[in-house]
Amino acid sequence: MKNALRLLALAALATVFALPAYAQDAAAAPAATPTGPCTEADAKAAVYKRFTDNFKGTPDQQKVAYDAGKEYLNKYGACPDAADKQIADYVQKWVGKYEKAVVEFNCTEAVNKTPLKAFQACQQLLAANPDNLKVYLALVTAGLKNVQAKNTSTNAQAADAARRALVLVEKGGTSDVWLPFTSQQEAAPGLNYYLGFFTLENSPAEAARYLVKAAQSTSSFSKEPSTYDFLALAYFNSEFKPLAAEYKAKYEGKEATPESEAMLNKINAVTHRIVDAYARAVALSPAGAAKEDRRNKLVPFYKQLHDGSDAGLNALLASVLSKPIMLPGQEPAPVASPSTTGANGAGGATTTTPASAQPAGATAKPAASTTTPAKPATAQKPPRN
Repeated sequence: MKNALRLLALAALATVFALPAYAQDAAAAPAATPTGPCTEADAKAAVYKRFTDNFKGTPDQQKVAYDAGKEYLNKYGACPDAADKQIADYVQKWVGKYEKAVVEFNCTEAVNKTPLKAFQACQQLLAANPDNLKVYLALVTAGLKNVQAKNTSTNAQAADAARRALVLVEKGGTSDVWLPFTSQQEAAPGLNYYLGFFTLENSPAEAARYLVKAAQSTSSFSKEPSTYDFLALAYFNSEFKPLAAEYKAKYEGKEATPESEAMLNKINAVTHRIVDAYARAVALSPAGAAKEDRRNKLVPFYKQLHDGSDAGLNALLASVLSKPIMLPGQEPAPVASPSTTGANGAGGATTTTPASAQPAGATAKPAASTTTPAKPATAQKPPRN
């Protein structure tokens, strides 16, 4: 199934940090007066002219102006004449603005063209301003672009950028650009969604907490089927799998005990939350192959809770979106689990391993899972697949 991670349009990111022409009217700069100890009048004037001839031009011309400005400052920046000092001050201000713009430009170029290098390219900006929300959002975008290219090596760095961005957003931080989100209102739930994705493989319990927040929001992410695909997988990997493995090792084939029943109840509680998440993914999906695929993932978990039957499943799918998402501790009260007889037909109750300990399609590696996209889609709105 094509189960795409939301990746909003990135082309506009080129406008985040544009290399500006910090040109000012050359008349605003005082004319050079080569007097005093700095006697290289002609040479000094030539360097300054190379600066003024190019500082209003194209990026290539501005680079020429920058080099000329640095040369002027190195050679004549200490000249004591008042006019020389005014020129040096003017050139220094322009050079400083240019250097800042270049750092910002390089960060954006990396995000757009070489996202694997973006986390290094943008560090200078963050070192100067650790609360630069726009840069953290750009790094989240870089992480998503790497995932789109089937490279998850920067997921941890992207998750760190998303955490920092989320803290700033929740404190009221603002940005003149909100990419990869469509608006400021989408930023917090979207960051929770992407944090859920970035942490899903290595920290599924953490991922579940972020995804629940995205699901509880009023944003478009709460209506995105993949939010609930990821949440179901997070519950499965963080709770269901280890509990089922422990249950099998300790109690399979043995007489039922209060301890085995208690563990089975824990497994069933997680199963209820997995069912709730997958049911929401199915209910939010339009008719088609993706909807059927999600339903096929849901069925074995649902049957495990209903003695192998899917009776009532359609009613659940029809009503699940009208109810709050099921949270840990809100699962239905446990009921007595069925038991099986011993091998000799008279040996009393024995325990069995939960039937869906490894359902088709469930995996500890999201990139290989049918519920986790190998290549996120690029779209202004969440894909409805």
